[in-house]
Amino acid sequence: MAAEGPKAFEGKTVWITGGGTGIGKAIAAAFVREGAQVVLSGRSAARIDTVAAELGSGVRAIPCDVSDANEVAAVTSRIAELCGPIDVLINNAGVTVFKPFLETSIEEFDQLTSVNLRGPFLCSRAVLPSMIERGGGTVVMINSMAARQVFANSSIYAATKGGLKWMADCLRLEVRKAGVRVINVHPGATNTPIWPDPVRDKHAERMMHPDDVAETILTACKTPSSVMVEEIVLQPIGGAL
Repeated sequence: MAAEGPKAFEGKTVWITGGGTGIGKAIAAAFVREGAQVVLSGRSAARIDTVAAELGSGVRAIPCDVSDANEVAAVTSRIAELCGPIDVLINNAGVTVFKPFLETSIEEFDQLTSVNLRGPFLCSRAVLPSMIERGGGTVVMINSMAARQVFANSSIYAATKGGLKWMADCLRLEVRKAGVRVINVHPGATNTPIWPDPVRDKHAERMMHPDDVAETILTACKTPSSVMVEEIVLQPIGGAL
């Protein structure tokens, strides 16, 4: 029987925010399979602890509120201490509300912008100096079709995701000469808890599975260091819901 070849991310460290469920959990499983040291972050310590236990000894769980600059700085330092430099950052943490513009509260606006836009800003800002110094690294922004297509009852979510797209595009221009890759991923309808249960119950068969998104992201991150997949758009085969 032939010996198993080296795994693509053996010895590499991958930090996944919002790693306790849905797409984040699926991405973690994909990178573990390829030999990565995976660090899961989320606001629920119990949830990420459970996922880490499911995925095995190559996974650590470190709680983090990505909208809190002090927590992000502390977690980044802790990861470097435990695992070494961060090679891949997956900015996956995200929240939404499905409400008309005039029914969206100021508190909800602040929550969406703090998690969906401030969070990726803080986390990317924390890991980039080391990546630039080392001449390589990958930052993945889990964006949304809401940044590319108009949907009712999603105006604030779309604003945060549109802002994330353009922040990532500008960042890519700034860091690509240093060998750092920035990838925008726009998944369409994916069967995760971000959707209300009645929507999932009605449309589950039409939605993508989190594993579908995870495998695509893994493939993009596995490309040679001389190649950058800049943007990924994924839709269910039947199109938008």
